[in-house]
Amino acid sequence: MHETVVCVATSERTWRTLGRYCFNAPFIANRQKFDLAIGFNGNDPEGRRYLDTLTPEYVLMRPNTGHDLANFDNILKNIPGYHHYILLHDDHWFYDDMWFERLEQLHGSSPEVGVFGNLARFDLSGDFKEYHDRVCSSMGYTEVIGRPYPHFVQGLAGSYTGPVIRAILEQDGIPHVHRSVQAAAQVFERVFSGLMLNQGVRFGQIPPGFEMYLVHRDHSFVKIKLQQAAHHIAGGNRESAEEIFLMLHRLRPDDPTVTIRIDAVRSGQADPARNPVEA
Repeated sequence: MHETVVCVATSERTWRTLGRYCFNAPFIANRQKFDLAIGFNGNDPEGRRYLDTLTPEYVLMRPNTGHDLANFDNILKNIPGYHHYILLHDDHWFYDDMWFERLEQLHGSSPEVGVFGNLARFDLSGDFKEYHDRVCSSMGYTEVIGRPYPHFVQGLAGSYTGPVIRAILEQDGIPHVHRSVQAAAQVFERVFSGLMLNQGVRFGQIPPGFEMYLVHRDHSFVKIKLQQAAHHIAGGNRESAEEIFLMLHRLRPDDPTVTIRIDAVRSGQADPARNPVEA
């Protein structure tokens, strides 16, 4: 048993995403450094066989309801205690082979921080605020209504200390509903963060920025890296641009869309002035 457990939430509809994102080469390279707990919403024999190739210490099957919050809640309540927890969705990934050591170093250098993740602005307004407050009131989470929180942990994905997870479990786990209602899941990821902030838990953004290290699909990383490469080319530094292209090819070796985008930047068809990013 290792000191760290990586908890991955997937489902019968999304498990194929694991091979493209979460279980990439940097993840596999570090597999012997942690225990692996996979929560599987639903029942798919082919998906289960795929999970076995990662030799997880725990596979927790449950009905496909409640989205990933219910999945994480089920994982945490059914595995033993650990010193360190890393929570990931099946479409989160790290590009750096040293990601595991880097997270350890972050916690070691900032022991006051209980959670490192992608921090999103706590955005409540209009109809969504009304829905949020109504759900919180009906579910008994009135202590988070009207509080001016600065941020929340996107999707709960990130790196947690053991005391934070124990505090979560002492509050009956991760708030969720037993139905697959996306709006409710968006409410409860904010409720979860609010409850932790109320207890004085400190949150930290994994450097260098939002979705730039703990990456969510390709929402930011590929786009920004290609923009950086375009800036290098515009400045006459093709060597640095090619280093970026090589890294992206290694990450997405069988992705024709990324190859097309790289070729467009390399040939000068992409205009960096339209998407300015610091080099």
